[in-house]
Amino acid sequence: MARAFNVKDLQSQGSGNIGATNVARVAGFWPAGFLTFLFDFLKGALAVFVVSFPVFQNWWQNFWSQQSSYNSQIGMNTIWMVGFCAVLGHCFSPWVKFKGGKGVATGLGVIAVIAPIAAVVGVLGFALCFFKTKLGSLSSITGLIATATAYLVEKPSQEYGAYLWIGAALISLIIIRHESNIDALLSGSERKF
Repeated sequence: MARAFNVKDLQSQGSGNIGATNVARVAGFWPAGFLTFLFDFLKGALAVFVVSFPVFQNWWQNFWSQQSSYNSQIGMNTIWMVGFCAVLGHCFSPWVKFKGGKGVATGLGVIAVIAPIAAVVGVLGFALCFFKTKLGSLSSITGLIATATAYLVEKPSQEYGAYLWIGAALISLIIIRHESNIDALLSGSERKF
């Protein structure tokens, strides 16, 4: 996307990151940054969509029953794992020597399919923080925490399963990818938009 808008080497500009935030900084929010965000979002949303909706589950189960005696039962653990893998692939993309984005937009896509209300709460948390601080990283972390909190409040505790560990790993991955931003926030050197 950055190349389409005349940025020859995104990894040598701005933060060096290939995610939507750096594209928006280097090539402008509209349309380059927005389109990068949209495609990163869809990367997570479509991966989870394919395994979580009944039409696709039936196709998947039929595929496996034709290939072997394996009977696929797709549950929340599988859905969350697919989402985690989408974020992991975004953060460590094989197309750019296992470097990548920070996983915020892709993670939001995952959550938007699994728990739309929690995703909306996360977007609102991001927006409120961003309009107050103009700090993308702090806003992303705030939105992430708001999303996780909303998810835990929305789901009755008796419905929790092992997938919560996968969700926790997803959140941890995104926060770890923000390590340099957190250091900059603590030292007061984080760049504002």
